[in-house]
Amino acid sequence: MIRPVSNRDIPQCVLLGAAMHKESRYAHLDFSVPKVVNMIETIITSDDWCGFVAEKDHNLIGFAAGYVMPHFFGDDLTSGDLAIYVSKVHRGGMLGVKLVKAYVAWCEAKGVKEPMLGVSAGITPERTGQLYERMGFTEKYCIYKKPSV
Repeated sequence: MIRPVSNRDIPQCVLLGAAMHKESRYAHLDFSVPKVVNMIETIITSDDWCGFVAEKDHNLIGFAAGYVMPHFFGDDLTSGDLAIYVSKVHRGGMLGVKLVKAYVAWCEAKGVKEPMLGVSAGITPERTGQLYERMGFTEKYCIYKKPSV
């Protein structure tokens, strides 16, 4: 089941976030539980943020979080995902698709003309990109990163 995130989900969301962090290209950077809790609380309370969780047998097995804001050059809204994650043991089904669809529906309800997703965590990037393309997204941008010294 996909549903909006709530305060009662915060502990499990932190655990899922930690699993995502450990699996990601950002694993060498710190993970702050208080900062993550603060972000989840912002997502729950702000109209400019969305958060969805995937729940199975009262356990969270995935999440999606995103935002909307006006483009810097005009008033039309743009969007971005903060993260979309499905725990390792629950990948391979339709869960990722359902989370993306929830995010896109939220973006469209907000008036976003071109919802955007990123593939930056480095967790199965080819597979994730192929999924997004099958869902009608096209690759448009690259992000460059300077390695730490």
